[in-house]
Amino acid sequence: MRHLIPLAGLLAISAASAAAQSPTSELDVTRFGVVLEHPDTRRVTVHKDVAYMTTPAGPQNLDIFLPPGLKAGEKRPAVIFFNAIGDAPGRGKVRRWQIYQSWPRLIAAHGMVGISMDADPDRVQESLRGVFRFLEQSGASHGVDATRLGVYAASANVTGATAYLLGDSAAHGIRAAALFYGRPPAERLRTDLPVLFIVPEGDAPGLGPALPALFQRIIEAKAPWRITYGSHLPHAFDGVEDTDDSRHVMQEAIAFWKNYLEPLPARTEALSQARAVVGSTYWNDPPRSAAMLQSWVESHPDDTDAWVQLGRMRSGARQFAGADSAYQTALRKGANAADITARMGQLRSAEQRWDEAVEYLSRASTMSGDNSFTLSQLGLAQMYRHKYPEALEAYQRSLAAGLPPFAQVNAYYNMACAHARLGQKDKAFENLDKAIQAGFNNRQLLTTDDDLASLRDDARYTQLLGRITG
Repeated sequence: MRHLIPLAGLLAISAASAAAQSPTSELDVTRFGVVLEHPDTRRVTVHKDVAYMTTPAGPQNLDIFLPPGLKAGEKRPAVIFFNAIGDAPGRGKVRRWQIYQSWPRLIAAHGMVGISMDADPDRVQESLRGVFRFLEQSGASHGVDATRLGVYAASANVTGATAYLLGDSAAHGIRAAALFYGRPPAERLRTDLPVLFIVPEGDAPGLGPALPALFQRIIEAKAPWRITYGSHLPHAFDGVEDTDDSRHVMQEAIAFWKNYLEPLPARTEALSQARAVVGSTYWNDPPRSAAMLQSWVESHPDDTDAWVQLGRMRSGARQFAGADSAYQTALRKGANAADITARMGQLRSAEQRWDEAVEYLSRASTMSGDNSFTLSQLGLAQMYRHKYPEALEAYQRSLAAGLPPFAQVNAYYNMACAHARLGQKDKAFENLDKAIQAGFNNRQLLTTDDDLASLRDDARYTQLLGRITG
């Protein structure tokens, strides 16, 4: 029987056994530093063995790597390289591993302060708190701005790091964390801490459903996380994979820290109200945008496009009477009549006033020629009126006018429904086939839609179902 070790166990084993090999072996992973170079690493100075606290295990120290050109009294952002597994007896100091010497040196070469740390293995969380307490109290004497701190955590360290970072005791000065090749956290995600979560190709299979679940949690929490997938990269790639793929991801992490730890360029232009109004229309939040547009037209009553957009946003917010009023105002102020007529058709469709929708959309199509989108909406309105021949004509004209591929799925599906209602089974199956080829994949709809009831005793229906997985 083959026994499987969970990824969490592999990460812990890799960290715990990293120094267990013979210190003379060239295969000892702790001998390898980062694979990314920078010419200024030679100019970095180091404050070694700086005690930040004492525990029953003895003094706990830091190595502090200072950037070239740091002036007396100057403070820079810093990145702390977490030791969240502790320095167990017989394993050697984690901060002495080459990866924890070369990474902070590289950070210093990029103008920030790099810090590696000891940790009492029996008091890891206390050690992490102690580092930040020391930096808040004494960091300035080592060139550290304790209000602008970043974190690096890798492998088995990620679990302890996220327990600290996502807990209640995390230092307020931490503004960004990059987590390399570790497990997704179990803790509730913070909405005020930017995190770069790096998943190498070699680790991804072992993470299983936890990885897609993390992305869903990020969306639900609206957390400022980024997930980077390291294609062609193994676990511990920043020390063992000497390739450009590895270096690109490392540079991404450095840029991430600098982005959140260094000041952004100062604004030279005044804030634009117009930009804010336009931006609101891209938020998929019609009530919010409608309110901003209402304020805008009050001070810019002759802005015709603003009235059009106000109508669109009010319609999206289901403020139908207000949308109608805005469109009529836009028309009086010189808006394109064909465009407003089409929008009125869309508005009546949203209100499910199908007869009026058909009237407006038919008139808009006549006014502007065969507009594929207007014609597809006309087809839908005719479907709701149960005018199936008219719906088929509108959809056929829409397709002939160049209906975009993303909209063809609904057109073919609705045409199949119309043909089924008319008893034209061959045509119905032909259009269902086209809908599936265009991307239709809704099995539940196909099996419950009353429009297709006449097709379900046909062998072709079963064959179609076999092609759908959604």
